Amino acid sequence: MKAALIKSSDIKAIEKLPVVRNFRKVIEAKDINLMNKELYQFLTLYCGFIAHYNINGFKATYAPPKDFAEVFIRHFDSEHRYFNRAYPCHYEPYKETGYSKAEVKQEFSSIVDEHKDAVGKWAEQKVREKRYSAYLNLKEEFQAELESLEINCEACGNEYEVRVKKNGDDFNDFGIVCCLFCGHQIKLF
Repeated sequence: MKAALIKSSDIKAIEKLPVVRNFRKVIEAKDINLMNKELYQFLTLYCGFIAHYNINGFKATYAPPKDFAEVFIRHFDSEHRYFNRAYPCHYEPYKETGYSKAEVKQEFSSIVDEHKDAVGKWAEQKVREKRYSAYLNLKEEFQAELESLEINCEACGNEYEVRVKKNGDDFNDFGIVCCLFCGHQIKLF
């Protein structure tokens, strides 16, 4: 016999289940490391996740922001291809809670629907911050090697910077350059 899906009046009661509270905590904090053993077991047994050897492997797999947003929560997003539907076996009771596994999964989906846009934006920002940090480190490392000349062409009025890389000792008198826009010779001071 199939259990009925949750009614809106029952939502508050199902949210009191420890597994649901832990899931909400993980999603709202955007931190899979807050997941407890009960949630880990529920996810791997009833939500289509592989175990990743153990709870620590599972956490390590979904801890990066991009994986958390694009893989982990997508198992509960009905609009995504990773969505893990309720199957007949999920209508069996979940422990002694009075709810079926399908009802718990439906609550997980409701929590994800509530937060998926914020989680997506958070993940994009975290990835951007990481890339920007890498850019700053590379810029600092290589900036000293790149010298630039400030050019102000009186003939055409353009002002710009040019980086010059010079190999060898030939023509080490570098006192005149030509404007990149008009070709006018510019004397460097």
